[in-house]
Amino acid sequence: MPILKNTFRPHRQVGMSVLLFITLLGGLPRVSLAACAFYQSSVDQAMQAKDLETLEELLVTLNMQPDCSVAYLAWFKRRMAQIAATRADSLVQQGELVVAETWLKRAPTIIWVTQVVHGDIAARRRQWQTASRFYNQALDLIADTEVTPQAPAPAVIQKVYQLASEAQVLADNLEVTVSRSGEASGMMRSSMRGFIPVIRIVPIRFKYGKMALSRQGKKSARQLARYLKRRNWASVTLIGHTDSKGSHTVNDRISKRRALAVKKQLRKLGVSFKIRVTGQGKRKPLKLANHAIYTQTEIDALNRRVEFVAK
Repeated sequence: MPILKNTFRPHRQVGMSVLLFITLLGGLPRVSLAACAFYQSSVDQAMQAKDLETLEELLVTLNMQPDCSVAYLAWFKRRMAQIAATRADSLVQQGELVVAETWLKRAPTIIWVTQVVHGDIAARRRQWQTASRFYNQALDLIADTEVTPQAPAPAVIQKVYQLASEAQVLADNLEVTVSRSGEASGMMRSSMRGFIPVIRIVPIRFKYGKMALSRQGKKSARQLARYLKRRNWASVTLIGHTDSKGSHTVNDRISKRRALAVKKQLRKLGVSFKIRVTGQGKRKPLKLANHAIYTQTEIDALNRRVEFVAK
């Protein structure tokens, strides 16, 4: 598989059901259908019609058949979960969050797309910590070839990665993706089915015009330091950014000082490899995957960021 880097630049809100449809066009791995052959016609018809009620009845029957393999039942449950998640995603786009949750509860197993829709629901409720947890769980499931035999389309992985990044910044911590020992999960993984993040956002938020790390910012820096110290990188470049307010001259200075503040904190925490700093000011606002749901205050918070590139 070719290496795909995070160059995704969404221009408008795209529902996960659309991206899931793109994934399904590529086909899903079908285990041997010799097992449960008597029911396969009914299964195919219900799948084609996205008739979840009939599929739920069939699942009860199939679970009682001795010739239905574990692999077949796992495939069946994943397809049911995809149907439930696609319907739930459509409801989320209409603002019907409670009804969407009832559809997700009907999924007989957890797959990456159910977690993305859960994340979308939390994001619309401005529950950023919860949204971050679900989006990052989706990335972990995508990375697991056993639970996700067929990798999603490249655009889908990029989309989920960006959603996870944005939610994690607004949640203002790395707790979901970096353990106390510095082990990485979710968006902090080194790669996800061929997708290798190049630029990562540091979840340290800055107030307007401010360059010093807050108490929470220092906590996030500690988590980042644990993560960095487990890597064998030669260097890291920290890139500071600002929101759109103010002049280029002022913002260039502020953005570089933000990156420098993160560097100083990482040095205090024992990160010893080379750290470069640079500031982009307001020239490169974040290309948002979920622009339509954010308030201007949230957009400004996302733009007042520090990113890092490792080598």
